[in-house]
Amino acid sequence: MSVRVIFSGSQQIIQEFCEHCQEFVREIHISEIATVKENDPRTVKIRKPDTSLLTLKTRREKIKEVTESFKRKELLDDTEAQEAFTKKAFKYGMRPEAMCSESVDSVKGITSSYCYKTSNPKFLAKQKSDGTTFSASFHAVSELKGNSTGSKVGMDRKGNIIRVKEIKVIDLDTGRIKLKSDGSEKKKYIDGWEKDWFRGLTNERQKYYFEVVTNCPRFIDTYGGAETKSGKAFQNFRNEDELRTIIVRMNCPR
Repeated sequence: MSVRVIFSGSQQIIQEFCEHCQEFVREIHISEIATVKENDPRTVKIRKPDTSLLTLKTRREKIKEVTESFKRKELLDDTEAQEAFTKKAFKYGMRPEAMCSESVDSVKGITSSYCYKTSNPKFLAKQKSDGTTFSASFHAVSELKGNSTGSKVGMDRKGNIIRVKEIKVIDLDTGRIKLKSDGSEKKKYIDGWEKDWFRGLTNERQKYYFEVVTNCPRFIDTYGGAETKSGKAFQNFRNEDELRTIIVRMNCPR
């Protein structure tokens, strides 16, 4: 279950957990899930964490209000959204499934919600709709850590592998993109994409280098198997010319 209520003395704490690994994600304020009955004629208000007052809505009104936000985060699809409106409830009352990580893919321009705890026993044992375990899918030999579409960082709620090149990190407590000290959005580049020259290559060129180095024993022995498969090995080179020189010197198949 992704939403749990914990009592600490006289205090009620509502917590959200990742659907896959079941690790803690965030605390939910009562204002995020509280509603009024359909036929309640009263105007009921509740204080939000910032102390401002929120006028409570009915379940259906609340669901309509938050659905688009959940869809943008890939926590709902169109079918689930329609079912929630009809049933007046998401999977967990006023909350859909939750994931332990959320980021904006800077390249694709979309927000991805996914589980990144890929070594967690509960994550590994979970099964996709076709009966395949997450372990067999995510850690399949054919699914290299890195390829031209990005580096593997986790799996979404439907068991699809998430790959990214660069992301904007989202604070799960506020839902906002984290900022650097200068006020600009905080970006994180993954593995080989930390290098400006590698990011500047076309997808076709990136794919070519991945195929070359992952099939080159001398390159793998020198820079490490995990680093080569993830693309992190590309960080060892100052530019594309240096990489090409090493590939030729090591007689890598091209």
